Amino acid sequence: MRRPLPPLPRRRFVTALAAVPLALLTACVAGSPSSTSADSEGASSAPVRTAYGTVEVPAAPRRVVALGDTVLDSALALGVEPVGTLSSRGGDSVSAYLAAKVPDIALVGTVAETNLEAVAAARPDLILAASGMPRERYDALKAIAPTVVPEPARFGDWESETRTVAAALGKEADAERLLTGIEQRAEEIAGRRSADGPETAVVIRWMPTGPVILSSALMPGRLLKLTGDRTSAAADFTGKPHTDPLSLENLGKIDADRIYLTTLNADGEKALAVAEAQPAFARLKAVRAGNVDVVDGDVWSSATGPLAAAKVLDGIERLRTTG
Repeated sequence: MRRPLPPLPRRRFVTALAAVPLALLTACVAGSPSSTSADSEGASSAPVRTAYGTVEVPAAPRRVVALGDTVLDSALALGVEPVGTLSSRGGDSVSAYLAAKVPDIALVGTVAETNLEAVAAARPDLILAASGMPRERYDALKAIAPTVVPEPARFGDWESETRTVAAALGKEADAERLLTGIEQRAEEIAGRRSADGPETAVVIRWMPTGPVILSSALMPGRLLKLTGDRTSAAADFTGKPHTDPLSLENLGKIDADRIYLTTLNADGEKALAVAEAQPAFARLKAVRAGNVDVVDGDVWSSATGPLAAAKVLDGIERLRTTG
């Protein structure tokens, strides 16, 4: 069972900061074994370049809090099981594809709001944060333990955050092996594709207001290219994760040989039934050929990291290779 922690505050994060003095948060962890070990004579540390300058982190952190799915995914892929994390976007638990790997992990907030008291109660000696964390939140967290916020990366460069996590955990070489292995597996899948040759492919997320096209620069689009597909021209944009919802008159923009269909709540079959009721959708090439594949929206449209990449490759391999 997940151990109980202080309840999340009901007000906005900035109110939570004011209600919990930094000195108190620091005191909450001052007596923990992990912080004592990190501060003891002879303890070693390592510098890590972050969005807020170089941060000295423990050379061998023992209690890691991972604030976000990507940093949690990366830590788990590197063999480190964090003691605390955030609930998934729009949910009240860890993302489903990661939940089985951390059944007893403490939840220390949501994507929108971190519970500083819960973070302190987890007694971390290292905090891994998501890229883009605001300075105010970072300043509060670093009073609890060394906090690593990845530097902003080029759009679609999900590997950058994994590399920062690896640097903080002292596992850079392991990360490079992981990332190389993902590329090699994608290339192997491309080599075992059916003899029909490359197809055009597009990843869409069906919303109540209509489908949005996900950028081909995101992780699934990049993996599709590595496995031998050509992404639809309508998906070849950068700077934002997806288009605005398409109207029925514009559904032709998602026409491709194969459509990977996702939803935010993973209820793909229901979304597909709604889509199939639209005559404009039924006329699409992929629909007529039976090449609409419902895939896990949590992974394909929201997640990044080595474990998420492996899940996407699992889906591509199952759907697109023979034997």
